[in-house]
Amino acid sequence: MLKRKNGNETISASEISQYVYCPVSWYLKRKGVQPQSYGLKRGIDMHANAGIRLALLERKERAAGLFRMLGYFTAFAALLLAGWLLWTYI
Repeated sequence: MLKRKNGNETISASEISQYVYCPVSWYLKRKGVQPQSYGLKRGIDMHANAGIRLALLERKERAAGLFRMLGYFTAFAALLLAGWLLWTYI
């Protein structure tokens, strides 16, 4: 455990992990704020909205990857067709 400069409070590794996940939640828990507050409800809602946006972004990135592969396939097919046309008519 780490001790602060004033030496009266310690910080555990799990608290560091919680802080990295959500500093506001860590701070509120550290100060003894009860979890039934409006701020906690708002924080939960904000985390849920962030999760929805991340899921949407993941779907968009997956679709972009599929379109990229379709573009590569189309470009390859166009090169094959151009090569075949050049081979047969020249």
